[in-house]
Amino acid sequence: MAFYHHLTEFAGRPVVDFPADPALPTPAAAADPGGVAWRLDCNKDGEYFDRDFPELLAAFLDRVPSTGVEALVTGQWLEWGEDDCTVADDLVAVAGRLPGLRALFVNDLVDEQSQPSWIYVPDLGPVLEAYPNLAELWVRGTPEGRARAEGPDPLIAPLKHSGLRTLVLQSGGLPGSTIRALAECDLPELTHLEIYLGDPLYGGDATLDDLAPLLEAGRFPRLRHLGLRNALIQDDIAAAVARAPVVAQLESLDLSLGTLGDAGAAALLAGQPLGHLRRLDLSHHYISPGMRTRVGRAWPGVEVDLSDAQGSGRRDRYIAVAE
Repeated sequence: MAFYHHLTEFAGRPVVDFPADPALPTPAAAADPGGVAWRLDCNKDGEYFDRDFPELLAAFLDRVPSTGVEALVTGQWLEWGEDDCTVADDLVAVAGRLPGLRALFVNDLVDEQSQPSWIYVPDLGPVLEAYPNLAELWVRGTPEGRARAEGPDPLIAPLKHSGLRTLVLQSGGLPGSTIRALAECDLPELTHLEIYLGDPLYGGDATLDDLAPLLEAGRFPRLRHLGLRNALIQDDIAAAVARAPVVAQLESLDLSLGTLGDAGAAALLAGQPLGHLRRLDLSHHYISPGMRTRVGRAWPGVEVDLSDAQGSGRRDRYIAVAE
Protein backbone atom coordinates (compact mmCIF):
# COMPACT_ATOMS: atom_id res chain seq x y z
CA MET A 1 0.00 0.00 0.00
CA ALA A 2 1.06 3.56 -0.65
CA PHE A 3 -0.79 6.85 -0.60
CA TYR A 4 -2.90 6.99 -3.75
CA HIS A 5 -4.86 10.20 -3.39
CA HIS A 6 -3.89 13.75 -2.61
CA LEU A 7 -5.50 15.46 0.34
CA THR A 8 -8.84 17.04 -0.39
CA GLU A 9 -9.25 18.35 3.16
CA PHE A 10 -6.77 19.34 5.82
CA ALA A 11 -7.19 20.96 9.23
CA GLY A 12 -10.94 21.09 8.70
CA ARG A 13 -10.58 23.06 5.47
CA PRO A 14 -10.88 22.13 1.80
CA VAL A 15 -7.54 21.93 0.02
CA VAL A 16 -7.05 24.45 -2.80
CA ASP A 17 -4.08 24.26 -5.15
CA PHE A 18 -2.10 27.37 -5.82
CA PRO A 19 -1.22 26.88 -9.49
CA ALA A 20 2.31 25.91 -10.43
CA ASP A 21 1.54 27.25 -13.92
CA PRO A 22 2.21 31.01 -13.71
CA ALA A 23 -0.27 31.62 -16.54
CA LEU A 24 -3.21 30.48 -14.41
CA PRO A 25 -5.11 33.03 -12.33
CA THR A 26 -5.01 33.25 -8.55
CA PRO A 27 -7.78 31.06 -7.09
CA ALA A 28 -10.87 32.86 -5.84
CA ALA A 29 -10.17 31.43 -2.38
CA ALA A 30 -7.58 34.18 -1.98
CA ALA A 31 -10.45 36.43 -0.91
CA ASP A 32 -10.62 34.39 2.30
CA PRO A 33 -7.13 32.88 2.62
CA GLY A 34 -7.79 31.37 6.04
CA GLY A 35 -10.85 29.45 4.89
CA VAL A 36 -8.88 26.86 2.92
CA ALA A 37 -5.71 24.80 3.15
CA TRP A 38 -3.34 25.98 0.42
CA ARG A 39 -1.39 23.34 -1.46
CA LEU A 40 1.94 24.13 -3.14
CA ASP A 41 3.11 21.38 -5.49
CA CYS A 42 5.48 21.74 -8.42
CA ASN A 43 4.23 18.56 -10.10
CA LYS A 44 0.74 17.64 -8.92
CA ASP A 45 -0.60 16.82 -12.38
CA GLY A 46 2.54 15.31 -13.86
CA GLU A 47 3.76 18.41 -15.68
CA TYR A 48 6.56 20.70 -14.59
CA PHE A 49 6.45 24.43 -15.21
CA ASP A 50 10.13 25.11 -14.53
CA ARG A 51 9.27 26.37 -11.04
CA ASP A 52 10.94 24.89 -8.00
CA PHE A 53 9.45 25.15 -4.54
CA PRO A 54 11.11 28.44 -3.52
CA GLU A 55 9.77 30.12 -6.66
CA LEU A 56 6.29 28.70 -6.16
CA LEU A 57 6.27 29.79 -2.52
CA ALA A 58 7.39 33.29 -3.48
CA ALA A 59 4.61 33.59 -6.06
CA PHE A 60 2.07 32.36 -3.53
CA LEU A 61 3.13 34.94 -0.95
CA ASP A 62 2.96 37.72 -3.55
CA ARG A 63 -0.51 36.81 -4.88
CA VAL A 64 -2.35 35.60 -1.77
CA PRO A 65 -2.81 37.74 1.38
CA SER A 66 -0.35 35.66 3.34
CA THR A 67 -1.04 37.10 6.78
CA GLY A 68 -4.44 35.42 6.64
CA VAL A 69 -3.15 31.95 5.68
CA GLU A 70 -3.78 29.39 8.43
CA ALA A 71 -3.18 26.01 6.75
CA LEU A 72 -0.54 24.97 4.23
CA VAL A 73 0.21 21.73 2.38
CA THR A 74 3.44 21.13 0.49
CA GLY A 75 3.85 18.68 -2.36
CA GLN A 76 6.75 17.80 -4.63
CA TRP A 77 9.66 20.13 -5.15
CA LEU A 78 11.08 20.38 -8.65
CA GLU A 79 14.03 18.02 -8.46
CA TRP A 80 14.69 14.89 -6.44
CA GLY A 81 17.62 14.45 -4.08
CA GLU A 82 18.46 15.56 -0.57
CA ASP A 83 20.31 18.69 -1.60
CA ASP A 84 17.34 19.84 -3.68
CA CYS A 85 14.80 19.67 -0.84
CA THR A 86 14.77 23.19 0.60
CA VAL A 87 11.18 23.11 1.89
CA ALA A 88 12.12 23.45 5.56
CA ASP A 89 14.60 26.27 4.94
CA ASP A 90 12.17 28.06 2.63
CA LEU A 91 9.36 27.95 5.18
CA VAL A 92 11.65 29.21 7.93
CA ALA A 93 12.77 32.11 5.73
CA VAL A 94 9.20 33.36 5.20
CA ALA A 95 7.85 32.78 8.72
CA GLY A 96 7.36 36.52 9.20
CA ARG A 97 4.94 36.58 6.26
CA LEU A 98 2.84 33.69 7.60
CA PRO A 99 2.08 34.80 11.16
CA GLY A 100 -1.29 33.05 11.21
CA LEU A 101 -0.07 29.60 10.13
CA ARG A 102 -1.60 26.99 12.44
CA ALA A 103 -1.50 23.77 10.40
CA LEU A 104 1.19 22.35 8.11
CA PHE A 105 1.33 19.14 6.07
CA VAL A 106 4.77 18.42 4.62
CA ASN A 107 5.05 16.15 1.55
CA ASP A 108 1.54 15.34 0.34
CA LEU A 109 3.05 13.06 -2.30
CA VAL A 110 1.19 10.10 -3.73
CA ASP A 111 2.28 6.80 -5.24
CA GLU A 112 2.79 8.09 -8.77
CA GLN A 113 5.18 10.72 -7.42
CA SER A 114 7.11 8.63 -4.89
CA GLN A 115 6.91 5.56 -2.68
CA PRO A 116 6.59 6.51 1.02
CA SER A 117 10.02 5.20 1.99
CA TRP A 118 11.69 7.37 -0.68
CA ILE A 119 10.16 10.68 0.35
CA TYR A 120 12.93 12.66 1.98
CA VAL A 121 12.19 14.81 5.02
CA PRO A 122 14.79 17.23 6.38
CA ASP A 123 15.03 18.21 10.03
CA LEU A 124 11.77 20.03 10.78
CA GLY A 125 12.87 21.34 14.15
CA PRO A 126 13.74 24.76 12.67
CA VAL A 127 10.23 24.97 11.18
CA LEU A 128 8.65 24.38 14.58
CA GLU A 129 10.94 26.95 16.14
CA ALA A 130 10.07 29.51 13.44
CA TYR A 131 6.32 28.96 13.89
CA PRO A 132 5.65 28.98 17.64
CA ASN A 133 1.88 29.13 17.06
CA LEU A 134 1.80 26.04 14.88
CA ALA A 135 -0.78 23.66 16.37
CA GLU A 136 -0.83 20.85 13.80
CA LEU A 137 2.07 19.20 11.93
CA TRP A 138 1.72 16.23 9.59
CA VAL A 139 4.77 14.81 7.85
CA ARG A 140 4.99 12.14 5.13
CA GLY A 141 8.39 10.59 4.54
CA THR A 142 11.55 9.81 6.42
CA PRO A 143 15.13 11.06 6.81
CA GLU A 144 16.09 7.52 5.72
CA GLY A 145 14.79 8.37 2.25
CA ARG A 146 18.06 10.10 1.42
CA ALA A 147 20.14 8.98 4.40
CA ARG A 148 23.84 9.63 4.46
CA ALA A 149 26.30 6.79 4.94
CA GLU A 150 26.51 7.40 8.69
CA GLY A 151 22.73 7.08 9.04
CA PRO A 152 19.79 9.45 9.16
CA ASP A 153 19.45 12.42 11.45
CA PRO A 154 16.25 12.67 13.51
CA LEU A 155 13.27 14.05 11.65
CA ILE A 156 12.69 16.36 14.61
CA ALA A 157 15.56 17.03 17.00
CA PRO A 158 14.74 17.44 20.71
CA LEU A 159 13.03 20.80 21.28
CA LYS A 160 10.32 22.61 23.20
CA HIS A 161 7.17 23.80 21.47
CA SER A 162 4.34 25.17 23.56
CA GLY A 163 1.70 25.33 20.82
CA LEU A 164 1.81 21.96 19.04
CA ARG A 165 -1.31 19.87 19.63
CA THR A 166 -1.22 17.35 16.79
CA LEU A 167 1.83 15.53 15.40
CA VAL A 168 1.51 12.83 12.73
CA LEU A 169 4.54 11.09 11.18
CA GLN A 170 3.63 8.95 8.16
CA SER A 171 6.38 6.67 6.89
CA GLY A 172 7.18 3.28 5.46
CA GLY A 173 10.17 3.18 7.79
CA LEU A 174 10.77 5.68 10.57
CA PRO A 175 14.26 5.45 12.09
CA GLY A 176 14.66 4.86 15.79
CA SER A 177 16.70 8.06 15.97
CA THR A 178 13.53 10.06 15.33
CA ILE A 179 11.59 8.15 18.01
CA ARG A 180 14.35 8.72 20.55
CA ALA A 181 14.51 12.43 19.73
CA LEU A 182 10.73 12.76 19.93
CA ALA A 183 10.79 11.26 23.42
CA GLU A 184 13.11 14.08 24.48
CA CYS A 185 10.84 16.83 23.16
CA ASP A 186 8.92 19.07 25.54
CA LEU A 187 5.42 19.32 24.02
CA PRO A 188 3.14 20.32 26.89
CA GLU A 189 0.02 20.88 24.74
CA LEU A 190 0.30 17.75 22.57
CA THR A 191 -3.02 15.89 22.51
CA HIS A 192 -2.70 13.75 19.35
CA LEU A 193 0.42 11.72 18.47
CA GLU A 194 0.41 9.29 15.56
CA ILE A 195 3.48 7.43 14.31
CA TYR A 196 3.85 5.04 11.36
CA LEU A 197 6.79 2.87 12.43
CA GLY A 198 7.30 0.85 9.26
CA ASP A 199 9.63 -1.92 8.13
CA PRO A 200 13.36 -2.25 8.96
CA LEU A 201 14.00 -2.92 5.26
CA TYR A 202 12.97 0.70 4.66
CA GLY A 203 14.61 2.26 7.69
CA GLY A 204 11.99 1.48 10.35
CA ASP A 205 14.42 0.17 12.95
CA ALA A 206 12.73 1.54 16.11
CA THR A 207 12.70 -0.90 19.03
CA LEU A 208 10.53 -1.28 22.11
CA ASP A 209 13.29 0.41 24.08
CA ASP A 210 13.01 3.42 21.76
CA LEU A 211 9.25 3.54 22.29
CA ALA A 212 9.32 2.99 26.06
CA PRO A 213 9.63 6.69 27.04
CA LEU A 214 6.54 7.52 24.96
CA LEU A 215 4.55 5.03 27.04
CA GLU A 216 5.37 6.66 30.35
CA ALA A 217 2.72 8.57 32.28
CA GLY A 218 3.06 12.31 31.93
CA ARG A 219 5.60 12.33 29.13
CA PHE A 220 3.05 14.38 27.20
CA PRO A 221 0.59 15.36 29.93
CA ARG A 222 -2.31 16.36 27.67
CA LEU A 223 -2.03 13.41 25.29
CA ARG A 224 -5.44 11.88 24.54
CA HIS A 225 -4.79 9.96 21.32
CA LEU A 226 -1.81 7.68 20.70
CA GLY A 227 -1.24 5.89 17.42
CA LEU A 228 1.62 3.40 17.12
CA ARG A 229 0.77 2.14 13.68
CA ASN A 230 2.09 0.25 10.70
CA ALA A 231 4.68 -1.83 12.58
CA LEU A 232 6.18 -5.25 11.91
CA ILE A 233 6.51 -5.62 15.68
CA GLN A 234 2.83 -4.79 16.28
CA ASP A 235 2.30 -7.78 18.62
CA ASP A 236 5.21 -6.65 20.79
CA ILE A 237 3.92 -3.10 20.78
CA ALA A 238 0.47 -4.29 21.85
CA ALA A 239 2.02 -6.21 24.74
CA ALA A 240 3.94 -3.11 25.83
CA VAL A 241 0.87 -0.90 25.51
CA ALA A 242 -1.18 -3.37 27.55
CA ARG A 243 0.84 -2.44 30.62
CA ALA A 244 1.84 1.12 29.67
CA PRO A 245 1.03 3.89 32.17
CA VAL A 246 0.16 6.36 29.38
CA VAL A 247 -2.97 4.39 28.46
CA ALA A 248 -4.85 5.64 31.53
CA GLN A 249 -4.84 9.20 30.16
CA LEU A 250 -5.93 8.27 26.63
CA GLU A 251 -9.33 8.54 24.99
CA SER A 252 -8.35 6.65 21.84
CA LEU A 253 -5.64 4.15 20.93
CA ASP A 254 -4.57 3.15 17.43
CA LEU A 255 -2.55 -0.01 16.73
CA SER A 256 -3.69 -0.39 13.13
CA LEU A 257 -1.98 -1.00 9.77
CA GLY A 258 0.58 -3.43 11.17
CA THR A 259 0.94 -7.16 11.76
CA LEU A 260 -1.16 -7.49 14.90
CA GLY A 261 -2.17 -11.11 15.49
CA ASP A 262 -3.57 -13.32 18.24
CA ALA A 263 -0.55 -12.82 20.50
CA GLY A 264 -0.98 -9.06 20.53
CA ALA A 265 -4.75 -9.31 20.91
CA ALA A 266 -4.34 -11.71 23.85
CA ALA A 267 -1.92 -9.27 25.50
CA LEU A 268 -4.50 -6.50 25.23
CA LEU A 269 -7.16 -8.76 26.75
CA ALA A 270 -4.90 -9.72 29.63
CA GLY A 271 -3.56 -6.25 30.26
CA GLN A 272 -4.89 -3.18 32.00
CA PRO A 273 -8.56 -2.19 31.59
CA LEU A 274 -9.37 -0.39 28.35
CA GLY A 275 -13.01 0.35 29.06
CA HIS A 276 -12.33 4.08 29.47
CA LEU A 277 -11.38 4.42 25.79
CA ARG A 278 -13.82 5.81 23.27
CA ARG A 279 -12.11 4.05 20.37
CA LEU A 280 -9.59 1.25 19.80
CA ASP A 281 -8.38 0.90 16.20
CA LEU A 282 -6.93 -2.51 15.32
CA SER A 283 -7.77 -2.44 11.61
CA HIS A 284 -5.53 -4.20 9.06
CA HIS A 285 -4.70 -7.13 11.32
CA TYR A 286 -3.99 -10.87 11.38
CA ILE A 287 -6.27 -11.83 14.27
CA SER A 288 -8.13 -15.14 14.02
CA PRO A 289 -11.96 -15.14 13.90
CA GLY A 290 -12.33 -16.58 17.39
CA MET A 291 -10.00 -14.03 18.93
CA ARG A 292 -11.76 -11.28 16.99
CA THR A 293 -14.99 -12.24 18.69
CA ARG A 294 -13.35 -12.07 22.12
CA VAL A 295 -11.81 -8.69 21.43
CA GLY A 296 -15.02 -7.27 20.02
CA ARG A 297 -16.90 -8.19 23.21
CA ALA A 298 -14.21 -7.34 25.74
CA TRP A 299 -14.91 -3.66 26.34
CA PRO A 300 -18.59 -2.72 26.09
CA GLY A 301 -19.00 0.89 25.09
CA VAL A 302 -15.63 1.06 23.32
CA GLU A 303 -15.71 1.39 19.54
CA VAL A 304 -13.33 -1.37 18.41
CA ASP A 305 -12.33 -1.36 14.74
CA LEU A 306 -11.40 -4.86 13.55
CA SER A 307 -11.91 -4.20 9.86
CA ASP A 308 -9.56 -5.20 7.04
CA ALA A 309 -8.68 -8.65 8.35
CA GLN A 310 -5.66 -10.07 6.53
CA GLY A 311 -5.87 -13.65 7.79
CA SER A 312 -4.39 -15.24 10.88
CA GLY A 313 -1.24 -17.02 9.70
CA ARG A 314 2.10 -16.25 11.34
CA ARG A 315 4.01 -16.16 8.06
CA ASP A 316 3.90 -13.62 5.25
CA ARG A 317 2.55 -10.79 7.35
CA TYR A 318 2.85 -7.32 5.88
CA ILE A 319 2.37 -3.82 7.13
CA ALA A 320 0.01 -1.61 5.18
CA VAL A 321 2.48 1.16 4.26
CA ALA A 322 6.02 0.11 3.39
CA GLU A 323 7.96 0.83 0.19
